[in-house]
Amino acid sequence: MDREMDRTDRHLSVSRSFIWLLLVLLQTSNTTAQSCSVASPVNFPENNEIGQVVTTISVLSGEEIIITSEGLPFGIEGNNLIATAVLDHEETQNYVVNIRCNGESGSISKTIVVILLNENDNNPFFDQNLYQASVNEMSPIDTSVGHFAATDLDGPLIYYRLIPESDAFKLRSQSTPDILINTRLDYDKVKEVRLILEAQDTPLDIPEEPSFTATTTIMISILDIDNRPPWFQPCTSHETGGAVICENSGYTGNINLNEQETGVLSLKPGPLYAIDGDLGIKEEITYSFLSGNNDGLFEINPNTGNITMLKPADVLGPIALTVLAAQRINSHQFATTTVTITVQVKSLHVPKFQKPQYEGLITSVGSMATDLTNKDQPLQILATDEDYSGTGGLNPHITYSVEGRSDFAIVGGYLFLTKELSEGSLSLQVVAKDTSNDEMAKAALRVELES
Repeated sequence: MDREMDRTDRHLSVSRSFIWLLLVLLQTSNTTAQSCSVASPVNFPENNEIGQVVTTISVLSGEEIIITSEGLPFGIEGNNLIATAVLDHEETQNYVVNIRCNGESGSISKTIVVILLNENDNNPFFDQNLYQASVNEMSPIDTSVGHFAATDLDGPLIYYRLIPESDAFKLRSQSTPDILINTRLDYDKVKEVRLILEAQDTPLDIPEEPSFTATTTIMISILDIDNRPPWFQPCTSHETGGAVICENSGYTGNINLNEQETGVLSLKPGPLYAIDGDLGIKEEITYSFLSGNNDGLFEINPNTGNITMLKPADVLGPIALTVLAAQRINSHQFATTTVTITVQVKSLHVPKFQKPQYEGLITSVGSMATDLTNKDQPLQILATDEDYSGTGGLNPHITYSVEGRSDFAIVGGYLFLTKELSEGSLSLQVVAKDTSNDEMAKAALRVELES
C-alpha cells in the first residue's frame, strides 16, 4: 500500500513539472511572437505627407527599432515606420526596408516591403507639338496615315479624339491613335489638312477626377498622284463620277497657197501646248504628229509644240493634223487634239463697204431695219472683196457685227434689234471681218429707234 502511494506521488510530481515547463515554453513563444512583429508587404500612396506613418511595428517594452538599410526615405518614430520624403511612384515603385529590433533577449531582423500606390498625378504628353504626315490622293478609305501616340507616366491607357472632328480623317478607335482616311481625297480640292489630336488619361464619356489632357497638331499633306493625262490649253473642265476631264476644242490656222510661212504658225485660240493634268506633278510633255502630215509639210517641236512649215502647200483646202501630247516619263498618260490648217489664196485686198455710212430705222425688237432714205426697202449692209472678183466680190468668209453692241445682230447683211431700247438716234460702227485672214473694214451706222 505504501509502495503504491509513493509511486502515485512520484507520477504526480513529474506531471506537475511537465505542465510547468509547458507553460513556460508557451509564455516564451507568445512573447517572441509579439517582439518585432510587422506586416509585409505594405501598400503606401505616393505624394504622401512627410512624417506620414507607413506601418506600425509591434515590439516589447524596452526594445529599440533600427533601420539597417541605407539611403532610404524612411525613419522610425516610436514604433512607427514613417516616410521622411514625398515619394513618387514614377521614380520608384517599391522599397525594401530592413529593420532590426534590439532587446534584452537579443536582436531580431525583419524586412518590410513598401509598395507605392500609383495616383493619377501626371499629364499625358506627345513627343512633338507638331507632326508632319503625307498621304496620296485617291487612297482607299481606312488607309492609315500614321500612329500618333501620347505617353502617360501614370499608366498605358490613354483615350483620344480629334477636336473638332474631321470629315476627311478619323481615329481607328478612342484607344488607338491611328489616323485613317475617312473620305475620298482630291489634291486639286484640298492640299493640306490640319488636325488637332487630344489625349486624355480618363475615359472620354465618363467624368472622372482628376483628369488630365494634352494636344498636338498633325499637318497632313495630300500628294498628287499621276492619274490624269495632259490637257491641251485652253480647255473647259468637266467633272463626272469624281473624275475631271478638260475638253479642248482644237486649233485652227491659215497658210497661203504656194507659200512657205517662216517661223511658228499662228494658231487660234492660241499657241498649241498642253500641261500635265496633275498640277502637283507637272511632268514634262512631248509632242508629235499622229496623223495628217503625210506630205511632210509641217514639223512640230517635240518640246514646245510649235508647228513650222517645211515646204509650201500646193493644194487649196483644209489640212487636219492630229497632235499627240504625252508625258515624257509616263508615256502611258497622253492626249490628242486636232489642228486644222486652211490653205487659201493669198489676200491682195481687204474687205470694203459699199457705203461709208449706213442709216436705218427700227420700230421694234426682232424687226428688220429699213433704209432710212427709202423706208420701203430693208437696210442692206454689204462689204465686198476684190480678191473674189469671180463671185462679184462676195467673200463667203466675211462676217458682220455692230462694234461694242450686243443688242444688235446682222444676219445675211440685214440689221435686227435684239433687245428693247429707248427711242432715239444711235451713232454706231459696223464691222466686216474676213475670218480666213482677220482682215476687216469699218463703216458708220446711224440707227433711228421709233415705236
